[in-house]
Amino acid sequence: MRYIQDMGFYMVLILPFILVVRIIQIKRNHKKIVLVRECGIVLFFMFLAGLLSQTILPSLSNHSGEMHFVNGDHQAINLEPFRVLVETYNAIKYLNLWQPFFINFIGNIVMFLPIGFFLPLLWKKFNRAWKVIGVGFLLSLGIEILQLPQMRSSDVDDLWLNSLGTAIGYILFKSSPNLLKKWFKN
Repeated sequence: MRYIQDMGFYMVLILPFILVVRIIQIKRNHKKIVLVRECGIVLFFMFLAGLLSQTILPSLSNHSGEMHFVNGDHQAINLEPFRVLVETYNAIKYLNLWQPFFINFIGNIVMFLPIGFFLPLLWKKFNRAWKVIGVGFLLSLGIEILQLPQMRSSDVDDLWLNSLGTAIGYILFKSSPNLLKKWFKN
């Protein structure tokens, strides 16, 4: 829940900038405005800002009454594929600890569901699964690379988990009612 609250701050913070950019784009292109689609675009970019705030921006810390940015305090780099499966299994079986399953495994999947769902819903050019999953993979790769100089954890398993989340989001989009898709057409 803390991640969602922290994301909300950045999502609200970026909202005026997104609105200004969208208004300029709409005026420049002279396109017919579909209000539901415009709201979806704004919410999608707010979500991206929130996602990036939790994955690549340093966190704010209030230490001794002074606010300052804090990068990670250690760096863990995992280049061993599927290590998360073994570690999650061991944490549950031997320690009865479910937190790694929910945060590392499910969290990485759920975090990218909106990308797989909203990209094809809002933009026609993302009409193929490989395009949408490719964007999810490249976004995840960018996040992992940007975490390296910040002394934050970087994990090859995040790439496939985030891509899986994007793929599931795309499947949810494809299985959503056509009425929903019509609401967001431009």
